[in-house]
Amino acid sequence: MESNLLIGSLVFIPLLAGMLWLQKRNTQIRQQLIAAKNQCSEIHEQLNEQAELFRTMFDSAPECVKLQKADGTIERINATGLSLLDTVIPATIVGQSVYDVIAPEYHAAYQKLTASVFAGNTECMEFELITFEGRRRWLETHAVPLRNKQGEIKSLLAITRDIEERKQMSYQMEVQRNRLQTIIESEPECVKLQDKDGTILEMNPAGLSLLNAVDSSEVIGRTIYEFLNSDYHAAYHTLTEEVFSGKRCCMEFEVTGISGAHRWLETHAAPLWDNAGNVTALLAITRDISDRKQSEEKLRRQHNELAHVCRLSTIGELATGLAHELNQPLCAISSYAESAVLLNARPYGKDPVKVELILQKIVCQTERANGILKRLRDFVRKKTPKPQANQALSLIENMLEFIDPERRRQGIEIDVTYDDALPDVWVDRVQIEQVILNLITNAIQAIVLTPEVPRKLSINITDTDQTVTIKIRDYAGGVPDTIRPNLFTPFITTKEQGLGIGLALSHSIAEAHGGRLWYEPAEPGSLFSLALPCRAIST
Repeated sequence: MESNLLIGSLVFIPLLAGMLWLQKRNTQIRQQLIAAKNQCSEIHEQLNEQAELFRTMFDSAPECVKLQKADGTIERINATGLSLLDTVIPATIVGQSVYDVIAPEYHAAYQKLTASVFAGNTECMEFELITFEGRRRWLETHAVPLRNKQGEIKSLLAITRDIEERKQMSYQMEVQRNRLQTIIESEPECVKLQDKDGTILEMNPAGLSLLNAVDSSEVIGRTIYEFLNSDYHAAYHTLTEEVFSGKRCCMEFEVTGISGAHRWLETHAAPLWDNAGNVTALLAITRDISDRKQSEEKLRRQHNELAHVCRLSTIGELATGLAHELNQPLCAISSYAESAVLLNARPYGKDPVKVELILQKIVCQTERANGILKRLRDFVRKKTPKPQANQALSLIENMLEFIDPERRRQGIEIDVTYDDALPDVWVDRVQIEQVILNLITNAIQAIVLTPEVPRKLSINITDTDQTVTIKIRDYAGGVPDTIRPNLFTPFITTKEQGLGIGLALSHSIAEAHGGRLWYEPAEPGSLFSLALPCRAIST
């Protein structure tokens, strides 16, 4: 009995232990199953959330999002995509072929895109869509492959945007570009683009013609300096620098064409800006001014001829005084020569010292007469005007010597005042002396023709801001009010025998030197002011 109990105990105890272990193991398995179930539930919930998020993003995307099969069947499309098709009902397009709404001329290209995407590539293209209302609309699509868990390409995912406005803008820009190109090509004046180094980027047919080029390849890519005469290289380089700094400039220059022909051109240059506000090129409108230059040269020659005639006319008016002035040294020379001959002819009592003194006086009077003739010759001879540095006071003194015989004959006093250390003026001496002489003789004639006025005139020379101003004032009756507005107009005069070209010519001479000549009434009398530059003016 006891042995049976012992045997039973030996069997039961391990069995009990096994059952307890199994129970514990079942509990652990049950807990693991519960944990796995919870984890699966969380994963499922996350998947649901992600799916909901994808659906939300898919449906609310501001651009068309669609899923499509390899044969073009649309599986899914969002609200924006439906709107592009002018519908709100998904069934209208879902399950239908995408080729039903793509314009026929783009079918082949879209089929190629689809095949490329299902081969694993990313593609993009533009095409026209035909909506359910029959309207055409430009779209741009970006397509990528959509794979399943096994890595197989399941669908084509496309994001498509409306580019109708952009296309319209591009079209308008193209129209404007073509219109502008047509205008430029038909423009009768040269239109060119160049970079900062002077390289010609573009040039219209009129510009090519100016350079005697048959084809644009003869000019495009070359620098403007290859055609520009070397005298103008520095000035054109300065113009280019100023244009690329944002300024507008203009200049005249000479070019040599491909055939060797020379032309005078005038260019107006402006900066060409990009969207960032940077100057990318120089835009120049250039015209041929060779005819104008020839006309200006002809006019300049005529102007110089007229000035010469006026100088001769002035000498004619001063002939009496000049003849008297020249007669004095000639008479003195004759008298001294006779005295020298008489002294030398004496048979006794010759005085070599006296003869030498007389001969010295003859030389002095000869030099005096020669000085008068030299001033007269310089004043009336023809020569090309040549501006250079001259002392303003010296110009006045030369003309006062010229006018001195007439001044003394008329009994007129001339008072000259001037600033200390006057700068030189940059003028042609003969032309400006002609202007000064004209103003002084006009003042003297006004005094002579007006009785009971002070027989004097004043000349004042001042320096202000690199300009020397010569003021000549008389104390006569002044210029009548009716003539003042046209005082410097040709053939307007207050003199009975006057031609009316002296003041007009003087006015143009002053302006040609970069100066001014103007009139102001004085009480009493008239005041003429001549302003002259102290440095060369740019032409």
